[in-house]
Parts: sequence; structure tokens; C-alpha cells
Amino acid sequence: MTESDTTTAPELRAQVVDTMVALLTRMLRPEAPVTVGTQLMDELGLSSSLALELLLEVEDELEIQIDVEDLDEDRMTTVGDLADYITQHSTPR
Repeated sequence: MTESDTTTAPELRAQVVDTMVALLTRMLRPEAPVTVGTQLMDELGLSSSLALELLLEVEDELEIQIDVEDLDEDRMTTVGDLADYITQHSTPR
């Protein structure tokens, strides 16, 4: 994280959402705007390899480490779902 370790979960989640929206827009160039409710697989066609790239980019942008051990497709339905997972399963670098 670019701030100190005092970043709260809501602040981190907002940073994660903003970062993911920017990255997904750049990576996939979707026709409709990306929002927290955008479905990653169904609407954006996000593949597993692009999902991994997205997670790595989020880690770099926010200077966090994401624990992907428990991550599965069910946790990646929408941008908001994945942001929730990242917020709960990440630590500052």
C-alpha cells in the first residue's frame, strides 16, 4: 500500500476497486463502463490467465501481497466480489 498500515478495510477496498476498474478497462477495452457490479467472466470474458495478470497488477499498483490460496471462480463473480476477497486476503508488502 502506498500509505501506512493504518489504511482501513473500506479505504483499501475503494483503492482495489479503483485500481481494478482502471486495469480492466485498459486490459480488455470493454464497450460498457466497468463498475463494482460488472461480472468478470460473463460480461468481460475474463480468462484465468488474464485474472492472474490482473491480480499481479493489483499487487504491484497497491504494493500488497494477495493470498490466492483460497481463491476460486465463485469468489470472482463481479468486480466487487473480487475486491472484497482481495481486501480480506491481502497484506502490505
